[in-house]
Amino acid sequence: MATLTRALLVAFVFAACGPSGRGDDTGGDDTNVDAHTGNFATLSGKVWAPNQGPGQAPVGQEIPVAGALVYVTQNRPAPIPDQVYCEQCVETPNGGVLTGADGSFTLDVTPGRYWVVIEKGQFRIESEYDLQAGALQLTSQQTTLPSVWDPETGRFMPRMAMAQGTNDNIEDILGKLGVGTMAGNSFSNPAGEKGPELDIYQYSGTGTGTVTDLLSNIDTMRQYHIIFFPCATSMGGINTLLQDQNILANIRRYVSEGGKLYVTDWSGELADRAFPQQIELGDDGADSVGTYDPAAFTGSLTTMGDADGGLYEASDGKAVDTELNQWLGLQSGPTENGGTVGMYNANAFEVTDLWNWIKKLTPVQIGVDDMGMPVYDTPKAWVTGSKPGTSGATNRPIAVTYEPTGCGKVLYTAFQTAGSDHVGLYPQERVLLYLIMEITTCSNNPIL
Repeated sequence: MATLTRALLVAFVFAACGPSGRGDDTGGDDTNVDAHTGNFATLSGKVWAPNQGPGQAPVGQEIPVAGALVYVTQNRPAPIPDQVYCEQCVETPNGGVLTGADGSFTLDVTPGRYWVVIEKGQFRIESEYDLQAGALQLTSQQTTLPSVWDPETGRFMPRMAMAQGTNDNIEDILGKLGVGTMAGNSFSNPAGEKGPELDIYQYSGTGTGTVTDLLSNIDTMRQYHIIFFPCATSMGGINTLLQDQNILANIRRYVSEGGKLYVTDWSGELADRAFPQQIELGDDGADSVGTYDPAAFTGSLTTMGDADGGLYEASDGKAVDTELNQWLGLQSGPTENGGTVGMYNANAFEVTDLWNWIKKLTPVQIGVDDMGMPVYDTPKAWVTGSKPGTSGATNRPIAVTYEPTGCGKVLYTAFQTAGSDHVGLYPQERVLLYLIMEITTCSNNPIL
């Protein structure tokens, strides 16, 4: 699978795609780690999700960030590009570490003045410190990732856009992460500390501010690191649009250039028609069938899928990715039905508002390597679940990612994320948070 080898790799931006995000302009490391002499500074702490650290989330329900990169550099890193860009994984900077499942890290460096950088994808906080010999425990205020784009103060978050869903209120979850402004437990408006933090488009209509306008203009799409397409009860308004190969080419081109798509249940045809080969939907909604040229972005569809399946709940939701499983299993919070607060069982948790399931994941050739050998991407299942009473729908993927040609990623979940007002974050909403951060990380050996 064309995904990141987590323990050894971190993000690097090709010069052709944007400025380097590491160290000096040459991409070299300028940190002298001298842990063997005993004369070093030991930096430690826990990295927390935006607006979900101690003092922000209810006690015991805080959300750590696993796999965040923590490193030091004498030169301030270049800013994250303010648009879609191609980011390739390289070796970890000398002495850099990735946080554990509980968000914890320990970093030994030679005493001196450094920029301490904490990041996961486009979420980054950078601060300058004089590190003296001995131990320094960073506070949660210093290690909680930001939910604001403010390069001057060293705080970054992804540039995000969202289609306004009719059932899946993803904006409520983003709001709980500090994006925009909340009214109680519901998203109120996109305005945040430094202005709008989420651009919202409407599925209906064709003018400015609509999904039709967004998908028709690749330069508009390029403004965003990630675009959310949550469930809409009817995609009829853009059904014809998604039969236009020029529109589907824009989606493919956006992903190729490093863009990330997050698509849920009944909006699945947006991804399924652009990339029809990666997954086969198994429920009532027709699956899209066709092919496309990953270099020219053109394609053909013999079946126009609609992704509309039937409602069910899976009591046997399981995080099948090892690192996601470990991360979720360390947390406690409310559950979907009843809201009881307790520790989560990552091997058996309830997933509600499911509207489809995935019958098959298909390896797809996305190009050739330097030796002319074919390179395949195999979609990855993160969560599985079963649809009661449906033949073949046992322990099937319900949250998957795949990486078409280029630097971007696509996430499809068969479940809605947020359907009603409530306190805290449910297990499937925490999975959303984990995967938002996961798909915004670098690409391992992308085919360009």
